[in-house]
Amino acid sequence: MVISSNALSYIHTIERYLALLAAGDVRAIVSLFSPQGMVHSPFLGVKPAGEFFEQLKAATRRSVLEDAEVFVSGAGSRRASVCFTYQWELADGSQVSFRCVDIFDFDEDGLIASMTIIYDTAPIRAEVGDKYRRAEMT
Repeated sequence: MVISSNALSYIHTIERYLALLAAGDVRAIVSLFSPQGMVHSPFLGVKPAGEFFEQLKAATRRSVLEDAEVFVSGAGSRRASVCFTYQWELADGSQVSFRCVDIFDFDEDGLIASMTIIYDTAPIRAEVGDKYRRAEMT
């Protein structure tokens, strides 16, 4: 097993990301990404980080993140992930809670090059529908 010499930096970036996500600070979140940073979302597809987080903010009233645990690649790659429970209150007041994993790929400068979000969308779609689309239309 080989752990990247940047592992502690990746952990710090992910912890900062989680705090900023809970605070809804889009500008600060996007500053953690490279200028070409992309987000791969089960709901929204592949989007530039700024566009994705603006859309998320528009659909969100409040976010609470719990039980976060960060994992760093044991293969020496520039990859780390975090598993957490996302307590999401949408802009219309509906609420949903789910476990998810965000996988981060970092560039050579330690910025997030891409983030892939993984969670089971079926129960969420059944409970709240597509609130992103509704937020876009308002």
